[in-house]
Order: sequence, then structure tokens, then C-alpha cells
Amino acid sequence: MKILLIEDDKGLRTGISFVLSQEGYEVWEAGTAREGYALFKREQPKAVLMDLNLPDMDGILLCRKIRENSRVPVLMVTARDMETDELLGLESGADDYITKPFSIAVLKLRLKKLVEREEKKPKKDSRVKSGNLCMDTDFMKIWVGKEEIECSMTEYKLLKYFLENRGQVMTQNQILEAVWDCRGRYVNANTLQVNIGRLRKKLESAGCTSSVKTIHGIGYLWEEEG
Repeated sequence: MKILLIEDDKGLRTGISFVLSQEGYEVWEAGTAREGYALFKREQPKAVLMDLNLPDMDGILLCRKIRENSRVPVLMVTARDMETDELLGLESGADDYITKPFSIAVLKLRLKKLVEREEKKPKKDSRVKSGNLCMDTDFMKIWVGKEEIECSMTEYKLLKYFLENRGQVMTQNQILEAVWDCRGRYVNANTLQVNIGRLRKKLESAGCTSSVKTIHGIGYLWEEEG
């Protein structure tokens, strides 16, 4: 089972990696958030063991970044022991939290419980289809027929939201609240229209038989083939 370990303390990272390897895990190591996120996208680990204090990015921000497109179990490790830090870690999407110094036995047990809990969840098909369009939500890929479509993260989120709510007319505000994280950023109806226009153009160019239909004065509807 593949585990991603993101820890800037090389000695601690090596020690944890050795112990987990002895338990049968395949451990991928990173010393920075940037390196860790690159490995996360490439290796698709079954769990992430991550330090809160990283040299290039706060672990809370990294966890939020991971949570943008994955529900992989995250165990956060930190030297901070304040309640507010624990709350922030959990609110960012971490599944569990352990404070340094910690027992290796406790760390192994908590990681094992997280992985087991994830494995017990009922598996569902990650592929969503509409006409000749197919989206794989696990690997964040989109095809029209056999052609893979390159989309931005925003376009991907828009399409995923429409497919999840097919047959329903979605207002502009509903879409803005669901697709954009509005904290610290200003988005409006024009932003939405521009991104929907780009998505439509890409799908139409690829010959997609389903499309986003504008419902004037209300919002948008994903229109299935036929």
C-alpha cells in the first residue's frame, strides 16, 4: 500500500519511513510541500502523513489543496500543541492529528485505522457518462468518444457539478457557491459566463452530444443527448 510522507526533518522522515516500510507500506518521501504535492498527483497514494510546518507552504494550505480533488486519508503531524492549530488542521480536511513528540506505535495504529476505514467504504464507479462524454472523477480526466479533453481545474469543477445535477436548472449563485472558493477572491456572473463559454467551446469542438444550456433569467442546465 502506497503512503506519502511529507516531512522536512530528514532524520524523522527517514525513521518514520523505515518503520512504515517494515509494516509493508510502500513509502514515498518528500521534504517540501511542492515536492509532496507533485508526488501526490503522480503516485496517487492511499494515505498522506503530513507535517503541519513545512518550509515552503503551511501544511493547512497543502491539505486544502489536496482536498480540492481527493478524499485520500490525511494524518497531520505537528510540533504545535495548541487547540486552535488542531482545529485548523481538521477544518482544512485532515482526518486525524498527532502532536510531536509521539509514539511510533500510536502513529502506526492511527494510520492503520485511517486506511482501514477508507477501505471499508463502499466502492462506487468513478466514471460518469453523458452521451458520448465520459468523466473519471478519480483521475480527473474527461473524454469525448476516444478523445481526451484538456480542461482547467475550474472547467473540470463546472462540468462535474453539471453532471452531478443533470436534469436540474442551476442558478448562477448556486454554481458560483459550489465551484468557487469565494474566501479572499471576488467572482461574479461574468466570471461564470466566461468559464462556461470556454467549456462549451471545448466540448463542441470535440463533438460532444450533450451540452450546457442557458435558461435565460434563471441559470443553466446540463442537456443530455436527445
